[in-house]
Amino acid sequence: MIRTIAILTLAAAAGFAQGPRGPQNPNAPNHPASALDMTRLKTLTGPVSAVNIAYGTQYPSISVNQAVIKVAPVWFFLAQGFEMKAGDVVTVVAAPSLLPNDSYLYAIEISSEANKARIVLRDQAGVPLWTGPAAGRGNSATPRTGTGTGCVDAASIVTATGAIEKLTMGVGIQMPALVLKTEGKLVTIKLGPERTLLEADLELQEGQSITVRYGTASCTGEYVALQLVNAAGVTVTLRSDDGTPAWN
Repeated sequence: MIRTIAILTLAAAAGFAQGPRGPQNPNAPNHPASALDMTRLKTLTGPVSAVNIAYGTQYPSISVNQAVIKVAPVWFFLAQGFEMKAGDVVTVVAAPSLLPNDSYLYAIEISSEANKARIVLRDQAGVPLWTGPAAGRGNSATPRTGTGTGCVDAASIVTATGAIEKLTMGVGIQMPALVLKTEGKLVTIKLGPERTLLEADLELQEGQSITVRYGTASCTGEYVALQLVNAAGVTVTLRSDDGTPAWN
C-alpha cells in the first residue's frame, strides 16, 4: 500500500507540471505562449534508458541516447492509453528551452515501436496540450492510442472470480496489471491508473480473492478490466463495456 501511495503521489505531483512557459499571447490572453525554440526541433530514436518519476520529481523525464527529455504529467499519458518503460524503443521529437540555464529537451511527440503508438504532447507552438482552455483528460487534439479507447470486443466480456497470483504495479509510465488464477488457469489483466483504485479505497494484494469483469481489447490483444469487486464488496468500474476509460 505504501508503494502504491508513493506512486500515486508522484502522478498527482506530475499533474501540476506544465513545462517552460513564456509571456501571455496578447491576442489570446487565456492561451500561454511557449518558451520552447520550435525552430530547433530534434529527433531522437533509441531505447529508453530511464524513466524518471522518482519521489520528489515534479516533472517526469525519460533518457534516450544520453539525452534527458522532459515529457508530460503521468495522467496525460494514461488518459491517452500511452505506456512507456525502460527498454522500449521510441522516437522522440523534442525542442530545447528558450529559458536561460534550462538545458533540458522537451518532448513534442513520442512514437513507440513496442506498441506501435504515438502521442502528441505539445502543439505546433510548443504549448502543452494538457494546459489551457482545451486541456483535459482525453484531449481531442491528441491522437488516442493504446488500451482503453473504446476497442473492447463485447462478445469477449466475461466475469471471473479467483485469487491474485501476481500484481504488477506501474513501473515507468504504464498501468498496473494483475494475474488472476481461476479454475486452474492464469489470466493477465490490465487494470487502470492506481489513483482510480485508491480513490475507491480498493487495495490489491497478491493472494487476495477478487472478481474481475474483463474483455479483450481488439486494438492491442490484451485483456483489460472493466470492473473489480473485492471480497468486501468494494466495487470499482474502470471502463465501460466498449473499453472507454472511466477515469477520463
